[in-house]
Amino acid sequence: MSKFHRVAKQPLMLWHDAIAGIITHGVNDDAVDNLMDSLRRIVDADGSTLIVYPQGSQPYCPSRKRRKGEDPRIHIDRYIESAYLLDPFYRLAVEGPAEGVYSLAQVAPDGFKQSELYRVYYQLVNFGDEICLIIPTENASIQVSISRQDHKPKFSSAQQDLIQRVFSTVKAILLKWWASSKQEQKETFLESHLECALSNFGSSVLTQRETQILQLVLRGYAVKYIAQKLEISPETIKHHRKNIYSKLDINSQAEMFHLFIDSLRMVTPDSPPDPLTNYLKPPAR
Repeated sequence: MSKFHRVAKQPLMLWHDAIAGIITHGVNDDAVDNLMDSLRRIVDADGSTLIVYPQGSQPYCPSRKRRKGEDPRIHIDRYIESAYLLDPFYRLAVEGPAEGVYSLAQVAPDGFKQSELYRVYYQLVNFGDEICLIIPTENASIQVSISRQDHKPKFSSAQQDLIQRVFSTVKAILLKWWASSKQEQKETFLESHLECALSNFGSSVLTQRETQILQLVLRGYAVKYIAQKLEISPETIKHHRKNIYSKLDINSQAEMFHLFIDSLRMVTPDSPPDPLTNYLKPPAR
């Protein structure tokens, strides 16, 4: 047997062992944990995370295989609280709708690595590469994130193909788990309020065009792409961005991102569409 076959067989053996265990013991929370671990191992990933995005409520994380020393307040809580709204995988699932296996390179906008979301979230959690399995249901989007640290090589095409080949099995297991799941979903306030906040962020102080540009900047799009999408020149985009900074009393994309995240913390079901309306309101005397 060649060296290639000896190396290639190992991930498949791990995978088949995991599936055999799920068949034996049934689809439950332990089975999902085992599935997450197996997906991580067959492509030599550093982490694997299952996140559920229910319609009408905030996302939650039923299973995560974390690296030693990871702080869940940074790696999960901050994401679920609000940063997920800007995640290109989440946007793909919401605006698609999408189903299947996607790499970060496929879904990230041009200039994503220069965006504040990348610097504040991806670099902070040390994500160098990510593959996401997206499984839509009638009332939720189930997503599995498989990630590698920044200092490691990106996932090879063979590893992406392997995830693609096992997708139908993963989908069947997770759909069965979701149908029988009794997990309590967070219901602090409807996700639709956060989506509304994202869509209207800055609209109370900016023009319609400036608000449109702000949306795209927050999602990580580069000036060149925004100019092409809106069919205006890059210089015009930069002029609008200067006005946005001035009206919001900020000096950088970093301050814009943090202003967005901080203002979302004040959103309630009764909040005005633009979260800045309450956030910038002077305190009552």
